[in-house]
Amino acid sequence: MDHETLKLLLDISHRQELFNQILSNLKEFAEWDFIEYDQCKTSEGIVPSLKVSYNGNVNDVKYLKVFIAAQHNEYNGLFGILEYLDQITKDGTNSKGIMKLDQEIIFFPLMNPYGFIHPKKENKSGYYLKNGTNLNRYWRRTFAPESPFSKGDANGNPLPDHAKYVKEVLQPYWDNPDISIYLLDFHETSLLERFPRDLVKNFKKKSITYKFDHWLKEGIILNIMKLYDIPYYRRPLFTKCNPSADHDHINMTIRQVDLIYEKLEQYLNENQDRLPFYFCYSTKSKEFCENLAQKVYENLSDTVWETYFPSFDHSFVQHGCFVIMSDATSRKRVYSMELESKKQFFNIFKEIRKSQSQPDYFKTKLDDMNKNITLAKESIKEMLTMI
Repeated sequence: MDHETLKLLLDISHRQELFNQILSNLKEFAEWDFIEYDQCKTSEGIVPSLKVSYNGNVNDVKYLKVFIAAQHNEYNGLFGILEYLDQITKDGTNSKGIMKLDQEIIFFPLMNPYGFIHPKKENKSGYYLKNGTNLNRYWRRTFAPESPFSKGDANGNPLPDHAKYVKEVLQPYWDNPDISIYLLDFHETSLLERFPRDLVKNFKKKSITYKFDHWLKEGIILNIMKLYDIPYYRRPLFTKCNPSADHDHINMTIRQVDLIYEKLEQYLNENQDRLPFYFCYSTKSKEFCENLAQKVYENLSDTVWETYFPSFDHSFVQHGCFVIMSDATSRKRVYSMELESKKQFFNIFKEIRKSQSQPDYFKTKLDDMNKNITLAKESIKEMLTMI
């Protein structure tokens, strides 16, 4: 990403023009004979898709790789896809080497046009659909309506056209059970910044009474213990104070907590300029996702934060997010995954104020965003080589 593009993202009064420019860029890729552009006109705006293929017959396809981006106010996947497509169209020979004849790619680079075009205070810069619901809660019901776990997804609201469109595009492949379908959903999360800050502020002070109210907080602490070889003897490591509690406590002594805290501070200091991230998987996608995450982690070891856990199990989540979809469906050979990295626009209005008052804002933000985009692009490249 360059300075001018970031300025356009921060100019919310001209988001429609930026959206149109992105659509125009996507359509230009279809001038190549191995890329096909399509779009769905929803009541909330246009949802685009692109198919990359050297194969004219879906029955000859063995592997389909699907990449979904910008369901929320995130840009890593969108601009990662744009940069990847720009790269392969400049080097068609290289792309054909990556793209085997029995494999096809489908990109959905911008899934929430209304949220993208109309950031507003109550919508945290474009998180929700026009009706106030979260697009990332419908996927289990879209692809596995027969599952008992799908019934309550998104509070029973009608499926949005966005989700229906993805299903329609994938249907020819879905109907052929011999095709393996791998789906990667790009997200960003503020938790990767907020939780380490909370741990530094409160973990030592509250010690063994600290409430682990989210699995990622536990994951951050366990990561520190693994990286610094801190043993633990009481099992399980995290326990509930009573069966109905909505949080866990760490099952260690105060002295052990002090050691962990010391290493936590050291770790955050050593990794302050690196990009926090993790992949997450369902039960079906576990093996593939773990291998993908490890390869991407190794390739970008100078860019991303040091971690013992480049991927986490997400199968315990009860709502209908994209990564859980593959476990709900009875179709075999479906593997849905998610990539989470540092949130860049948790509050776009705050970002606009910062851009106007901080002299180094654009340099720092561009560095962060380009790390995110590089991570998304590397994930695409590595996923295409795997079967």
